[in-house]
Formats: sequence, structure tokens, C-alpha cells
Amino acid sequence: MLPMIARAPSGAASIPGLASPKLASPWLVGQHFSAALIFYALGAVGLVLAAPDLSRGMFFVPRVVALVHLFTLGWITLSIFGALCQFLPVAVGRSMRFVPVAHLSFAAQTLGVASFVFALIVSSRSLLLFGVFALSLAFVAFALNLAATLIVVRERSLTYWALAGAAVFLLVTPAYGVMLAFNLHDGGLTDRSGTVGQHAHIAILGFVLMVLVGVAHRLLPMFLLAHGGGERPAWFAIGLLFGSATFLTLPWGGSPRLAIAGALGCAGVVAFIIQAATFFKHRKRRAIDPGMCLAASGVVGLGLAVVLAPFALTRGLSDPHLLTTYFVVLLGSVTLFVAGHYYKIIPFLVWNHRYGPLLGKRKVPKVAELFSQGVAFADAALLVSGLTGLVVATLIASETLARIAAIGFAAGVWLQVLIIARIARRKLV
Repeated sequence: MLPMIARAPSGAASIPGLASPKLASPWLVGQHFSAALIFYALGAVGLVLAAPDLSRGMFFVPRVVALVHLFTLGWITLSIFGALCQFLPVAVGRSMRFVPVAHLSFAAQTLGVASFVFALIVSSRSLLLFGVFALSLAFVAFALNLAATLIVVRERSLTYWALAGAAVFLLVTPAYGVMLAFNLHDGGLTDRSGTVGQHAHIAILGFVLMVLVGVAHRLLPMFLLAHGGGERPAWFAIGLLFGSATFLTLPWGGSPRLAIAGALGCAGVVAFIIQAATFFKHRKRRAIDPGMCLAASGVVGLGLAVVLAPFALTRGLSDPHLLTTYFVVLLGSVTLFVAGHYYKIIPFLVWNHRYGPLLGKRKVPKVAELFSQGVAFADAALLVSGLTGLVVATLIASETLARIAAIGFAAGVWLQVLIIARIARRKLV
């Protein structure tokens, strides 16, 4: 889907913030983004089919669990892995230490997601365990590769510590996944739903949001042309999110431990929101493009998740509609934030590799001219309105609204995939 990345010329011009002479194999980045977009599109179809389940508050049924993992493991995680392969040389001055291991983690991740999701749909225990072990291999391989890359870095910035913390919980997350997979058929956990909640929040707070804080600290100012925003809130966000995930990981402490973890997690998300808002406030580029509109919508959604979290998590299964609504808001917000960055990163990469070498030799298009801004704004509207409708439908238990909203969101997903594919296949004229 992203052939231009695989054929990148060695003399490509550098774009500040995204490109560097030390970049890893372009094929490595391209394959991650291509696979992520495929899972994104499949997840959109699954969302339409599972919308009635969400409206009934049936968050823990296997088909909904399969849908959740299409988005979390297939779309979000693969996007993060691919972005880090591209971003590390710029952020910490080092490419991924072991490129063959990065290819291995990619293969294990894609195979693991496909196997795990299909196993949940057809109720195959052996295939489920195969998928879990493949995913565990992918997480461990990527975490150790990331750690090996970071350990030799001398300049340890905010981004460095965010990624180092994320690597820790990238190792912890699959441990819970393996435990839950075995328990699915064998039993043994006294509080399975509580363990699922811990697993989900360790992954979201300890890995996903830690990476988003570290990466956004570099990319948002660049995309918004923001200067002078400071970085203190981001430091708070890293420390609070790391503390929250640590408390969630501890095997003892009971309800007080979970309460502390929740408080730290909410505070960490709020700190991230403040940091992002600071970048938007100090931006020199007053007009906000479609990508940053989606990113801003994701940040707003995270604020709503913070509001819902204390009520949804304390009531738990006694209020399944509120609990399901909370997870829809949380995962949907991260999805919007990641989707927004595709509209920024992919055009930059395409321009850099396809048009960069021609700069100064002939007229070349601007990055923003590689796709229709109007169509992208329409796509952003579909994604945001679809997610909003799905949240409302889940909260009020409206199956009809849930189906309509899911179709709208899916239309936005497929439109974005088509836009990105068209950018990737753009030819020189």
C-alpha cells in the first residue's frame, strides 16, 4: 500500500522532524503502516457488525473483544511501531538497533493479530493461544529492540524517558494477555473483568499514552509551528502515567492500589491534555488542517474519558452501558489522534522520498497539495461525528443510532484509507 517508501532514493531530501540521514529501512516503516491501515479498515467493518452489541453494553463478548484488538493491536500498536522506526533517529539520534528483529516483531504482530481475532470469532482455543504467543513474541522483541536502541543514547531528553518507560510496559502487557488467554477456557481468575481492566489500562497508560506523550512532544510543535509552550506538563504526564501503570502491575494492594493507580492515570492524562493544549495555543499556523483537527478531537476525547473513568470503573459490570461507553471514548480518542497523524506523516514521507530529490531542479508540489484538504476535512467530520454518535448510542442503549454512527465512522475509516493509498501511489508529473 505504501510502495513509495520501499523505493526511497538514497539521496532524498531531509524534512526536519520526520526525516534524517540515519533513517531505518523505508520498507520497514512502510510495511507497518500498510498493515495497520488494513487492520483499520477491517476494524471499521467489524464495528458496524458489533454496533448492536456495544449499544447493549456487551463489551466482554468474544466478538467485541476481537473488534477491540483489531483496533488496539492491529491499528494503534502497528502504527506506533512503524512511527517509532521512522521517528527514533530524529528523536534520539539512533535508528532501531536490530533491523532484522524489527522485521521479526512486525511479522509476529501481524500474524498474531490475525490469528487472535479469528480465533475469538470461531472459538478456537489452539489458534487463540498461537495468536497470544505470537503477539507476546512481537511485544517482547520490539521492547528489547527499543531498549537496545535507547541504552546507548547519551542525550536523555523527555522523549527518551517516555519511550524508555513505554518499553517497560510493553513487556508487562503480554504477561496479562497470556494469563487471560489461558483463563478464557480454564478459569482460575476470581475477578476476570477486573484483570481485563488492568490489562487494558497497563497497555493504554503505560505503553500507548507514554509513546504519544513522547512523540507528540516533538511532532505537535512541528506540525502546528508552535514555539514557547514549555514542556513541564509533559514531564508530569510521563511520571504520572508511569506511576499509574506501575501500581496497576503490582500484585498486591487491593482496592487502595487501584484507586491510587486511577488517580495517577487520570492526572497523567490531564497533564498530557494541558501540554497538547499549550502547543495549540502557541501555534503560529492559525489555520488547523484536517490532521490536526483529528488530533485535537482525540485530545478532547481523552478529557471526556477522564471524566467518565471514576464513575465507569467504580460501577464496573453493575453499569455495563457506562463501562462500555468509557472504553469506546478511550479507544476512539486514541484512534482519532493516531488517524490525524497519518495525514501529517504519510504525505511528509511521500514528499521526502519522491519529490525531495527534485527540489531546486524542477517545480514540485507542496506537501499539503498531495491530497485534497476538503476531502480530508469531510473524512475528519465522518470520523468525529461517527464516534460521537456511537458514544451517545452506547450510553443511551440505542441500537439504531449505534448502527448509523458505526456506518458513518466506518465510511470515514475507509475514506481515509483510500486517501492515504492515493497519496502513496502518487506519480511524478
